[in-house]
Amino acid sequence: MIVVSDVAVGAKLVIAGGLFAEVIENMGDGEWLRVRIMSGADSGAEELCHATDVLEVA
Repeated sequence: MIVVSDVAVGAKLVIAGGLFAEVIENMGDGEWLRVRIMSGADSGAEELCHATDVLEVA
């Protein structure tokens, strides 16, 4: 599992489902990131992403 407390705003991620996302806020709790989806049907949407859904920091 990725340590999300170390992930910077602006970082690009690969998340569950093989989607690409950009970090727009790190909640600082070691569990949650607010991201903007950059691929797929939900492209442009903002959502919370749990640490267990982060597959890779691109």
